[in-house]
Amino acid sequence: MTSLPGKGVLIAGTGSNVGKSLIVTGLLRWCHQRGIMVAPFKGQNMALNSAVAVDGGEVARAQAVQARAAGVDLSVLMNPVLIKPTAPSRSQLIVGGQPIGEIGSGNWVATKRELLTRVVSAYEELSLSHELVIAEGAGSAAEINLFDGDLANLRFAKAAGIGAVVVGDLEPGGVFASIYGHFTLIPDQYRAILRGFIINRVRGDGAILEAGIETLVGRLQTQWFGNLPIIEGYLPGEDAINLGVTRLAASTTESTSASHVSQGHLRVCVVEVPYLANYTDFDPLILEAEVDLRFVRRPDDLIDADLVILPGTKATVYALEWLRANGFVPALERLLDRGGWLLGVCGGYQMLATDIEDSVESSVGHVDGIGMLRAKVVFCEEKVLANVVGSAPSFGDASITGYQIHHGRVNAREDPLFRLTAKPRTAEVSGQLHLMEEGACRDGQVYGTSIHGIFDDDSFRTSFLSSLARARDRVFVSHLCFEIFVEKSIDHLAEVLDTSLDVERLLALDQLGR
Repeated sequence: MTSLPGKGVLIAGTGSNVGKSLIVTGLLRWCHQRGIMVAPFKGQNMALNSAVAVDGGEVARAQAVQARAAGVDLSVLMNPVLIKPTAPSRSQLIVGGQPIGEIGSGNWVATKRELLTRVVSAYEELSLSHELVIAEGAGSAAEINLFDGDLANLRFAKAAGIGAVVVGDLEPGGVFASIYGHFTLIPDQYRAILRGFIINRVRGDGAILEAGIETLVGRLQTQWFGNLPIIEGYLPGEDAINLGVTRLAASTTESTSASHVSQGHLRVCVVEVPYLANYTDFDPLILEAEVDLRFVRRPDDLIDADLVILPGTKATVYALEWLRANGFVPALERLLDRGGWLLGVCGGYQMLATDIEDSVESSVGHVDGIGMLRAKVVFCEEKVLANVVGSAPSFGDASITGYQIHHGRVNAREDPLFRLTAKPRTAEVSGQLHLMEEGACRDGQVYGTSIHGIFDDDSFRTSFLSSLARARDRVFVSHLCFEIFVEKSIDHLAEVLDTSLDVERLLALDQLGR
């Protein structure tokens, strides 16, 4: 077992999408492989991709992946503040895993100042039960206009008593200037916290960077912990900023040409609705060799689809209005007329209902749904947060696992898509289990569910896609074991970090000179 002093380290960045989440995930797996009891942490996250913790609250999806890398159960302590955008300049604020209300850009600054104590307390509680906590920063660590309300970067690190390193991204250019600017812009009281830097996404021979690195180390009197190459492989995206990468992965798996369809490839279109949430639901489909998946924003793009998916959204009524305004409803009707399938997930499921009553996520009250499933949706203040398991009776009782995160309750008058094994709160002592019907199926073509992550399960994904292929006079064979693939990806990430960074020195920042 590797012994590391110090209770924590913050991986900050020069901006969003520079590789902070990736590096934290790899460091956590590196520690886990060496028997170190380690946990992830992010004081504040803004994301529409989220997950349900073991203790019943909602946290960002990135921290769920990081908890997996660390080999520990996901806890709300790992992401005490989560912000989910719901409209321009409006977001749902989630504290301690539970929604506490809506915030706007005006009142958020004052609210953040009040939350620092809550964030530091969550970090300290994690520290008590782990040898090491690896924290991830948010956006840029040198937003000098936002320091007073910082919950995830250097103000947090100072309050928690931990050191930090900053990650710079070589890809867009200007990495030395951005790192230098971070060290020189931050207020003097935080300067001692920032102990060094990492350069990410280095192509080819890193020797070309040596002169620049030596200059930074000398001028800033700081430390360089290594360069990371561009890392090939898969890890779930954190939020919409990563959706472009997901689109690229989808577009490069296979071409959309008719020749691929004739070879048996299934064409799947995910409609990119406003405030798209939990698009990681579809990562397993992207990774299937015989599936051609696209994120689309025009109804004409559905013309050759075998399956169209309406995904989750944080603004169901707004997304429904967008679908109608952009001509998607007639396109969905044509899809069904030619034998295609339609699947709604969470918000997408709600949009397929006949009636929607929403005074929680919008102010419209009643609105007519698309009406392709006989169902009524009522939005409630209390959010449903649950991890679930069950089976799919219409697909050979294939097993499913997933999670529910929604305000809208759907009362469907259709055959259920799933039967869930649930433990009712009243039976927690006895351990009694019962079956609960969930979702909807209509005419073997239209399906809906409130459960995210259903395609992560190899059993259901293979059965569902095989049935779709038969309905389209094709054959589908899966070659993907998704869970093994994810584990190998995380292991590979840890291996690259081990050979590219001085990991032991990085994780022992409390021993470094201030």
